[in-house]
Amino acid sequence: MTKTFIRGPGDAMLPIAELKRRLWAQRQTLLRQVATADEDLRWLATNVEPESVEEGQEENLARFLTRLDDMSVAEIEAIDRALARIVSGEYGRCASCDEPIPVARLEALPAASECLGCARRRSVRR
Repeated sequence: MTKTFIRGPGDAMLPIAELKRRLWAQRQTLLRQVATADEDLRWLATNVEPESVEEGQEENLARFLTRLDDMSVAEIEAIDRALARIVSGEYGRCASCDEPIPVARLEALPAASECLGCARRRSVRR
């Protein structure tokens, strides 16, 4: 049975349908960004003559667009994992410690797969 609400500490409730809608909207926005970055990279590769722009500027722009593309793809993958957790009924539980993820964190970052404590520990290890 699919949950309809995420219950947080102090009985805070958050409708999963609203989170799902936000995840899908964010996913669509990111897909558009990736498509735009890909189009820009293709345009740069075919239309910008090295003489017309300083080589360094062109390379910096291409690197920036590639990084943007990579970050967007990673965010899309995180959203897809969150949507899969909604379907499986695991959404709202930390993937590391299995404790509930606070509602405030899910409101701010609907694709969050970890509670703040586990996310901080993981980022410190990097």
